[in-house]
Amino acid sequence: MQMVSIFSLSLHPIRKLNNLTDMKLHTLTLFAGLFVAQVSFAQVDEMGTMTDTTTPVVAPAPVEATQAQSQAELKAQKEQLKAQQKLQKEQEKAVKAEQKAAKEQEKAAKEQQKAAARAQKNQERLSKANSEVSKIEAKITKAKTDLAKEQNKYNLKKAKGALSPQDDAKFKGRILNKEQKINSLNLDLIKAKEKVNKYQMAT
Repeated sequence: MQMVSIFSLSLHPIRKLNNLTDMKLHTLTLFAGLFVAQVSFAQVDEMGTMTDTTTPVVAPAPVEATQAQSQAELKAQKEQLKAQQKLQKEQEKAVKAEQKAAKEQEKAAKEQQKAAARAQKNQERLSKANSEVSKIEAKITKAKTDLAKEQNKYNLKKAKGALSPQDDAKFKGRILNKEQKINSLNLDLIKAKEKVNKYQMAT
């Protein structure tokens, strides 16, 4: 029993020494860590100061300002597109109007050509109808002259009493034919004059 207590007493101071040593090591480690941290902060601060003096740090634009700028740009692009579309529509409208005017002008020119052709053709028909009227009138004049001569012959011979019943019938037959011819020519003359009036109204 006495030996054990002596051994115990001899070990107790050793444990205390070990504990003190551990505490000192912990304290040194803590101070070393604080020192390193302080040095690091000093370096960072120094580097930051150098950076500030050489290249200024650009602060990022606020998100709201960027969005507003984007919206303004989109709005401007939209307005520009609308203006371009409006201009294109106006140009298309102008082109269509020019095309329509050209078609109408071409149509009017064709109608004018047709009208001129009709007028020329109508004038030709009118001239022909007038010529036909003149021809028929000349035929009627000749037929009347022939009828008058035939009637004079008949009247002279009848007055002399030199007409046989056969000669009298022949003269009357010839006179009747000439009268019928004149009547037919008069009908032709009426038709020819109607054509003249028709073509005159068309001019």
